[in-house]
Amino acid sequence: MSLTDAEALCASARFCDPHGKVWHLVRESQVPAARVHFARQCGDCPSGRLVAWDNATGQPVEPQYAPSVVLIEDPAMACSGPIGLRGGIQLVGADGFEYEVRNRMALCRCGASRNKPFCDGSHVSTGFSDER
Repeated sequence: MSLTDAEALCASARFCDPHGKVWHLVRESQVPAARVHFARQCGDCPSGRLVAWDNATGQPVEPQYAPSVVLIEDPAMACSGPIGLRGGIQLVGADGFEYEVRNRMALCRCGASRNKPFCDGSHVSTGFSDER
């Protein structure tokens, strides 16, 4: 398998870490257990930063999501994370700009991102919480 990594989309959700960092697992993806972990970790990345590719077919290995909007919480960092768009929802800016349709996107919820409308992980450093 191969990995594409659009680092500018990182939302600091850390789904890439639980089984030995996805960047190490890609080198071990010929081992069935590592392949499963690798594909899952890439697919769990809410921003779509990480995409696993099947080298044999040339196709991305993506989870099948119904179109949905989710709030991503980060209890480990005691903050509220981004708004997740899943399942190919079309994002249109206030100015009418139509962003590329993707299976996974993470939008800024805290207001501090320098990559708006996308999350850049600023919620972690600002300690953003939407709890009232």
